Amino acid sequence: MNYTVQPGDSLYRIARRFRTTVSHLLSINPHIQDPDVIYPGQLINLPANALSLCPFLVQGDRGPSVRRLQYLLCFVGLYTSAIDGLYGLRTQQALLMWQRSIKELDVTGVVDEETWTSLGAQCEPRPSIIPYTVRPGSSLFQISLWFGTTIEEIMRINPQITNPNRIHAGQIIYIPPSHTNG
Repeated sequence: MNYTVQPGDSLYRIARRFRTTVSHLLSINPHIQDPDVIYPGQLINLPANALSLCPFLVQGDRGPSVRRLQYLLCFVGLYTSAIDGLYGLRTQQALLMWQRSIKELDVTGVVDEETWTSLGAQCEPRPSIIPYTVRPGSSLFQISLWFGTTIEEIMRINPQITNPNRIHAGQIIYIPPSHTNG
């Protein structure tokens, strides 16, 4: 798997995000001569199991996983800023409030799998379609975020849903197999 280096990335930060080590990254990227010199736009190899539905996130990270986090924090009423995919100070403040509100969580300001799960996200890969019973007050948008998929993918395998805004509590829908994003 490849990863495109983003502005502000370092091998250390990439290793933490993808739950590996700098040494392992260097061993599978022999083209990197100096671990302190990588540049935005550069492609690096990641371990095969590096991508996750619930990646480790820290302040400064960006991308679709950060947007997913921001939406989930919005659903619990703690994040009210723009959903921009940038893990900045406001995202971290909302996350810290969430972590403080859940007794079992360590208050770290970083997003690990335990934090994702506490927000309702499913982190385990789904190799096949699974049934899901709609909860009261849920929307397809929320369900897509919890399961790390899209409304379009859910609708594609649920032809009985003709209007994405009309689902109801107790309705059984099907969730597509998971795909990871970074």
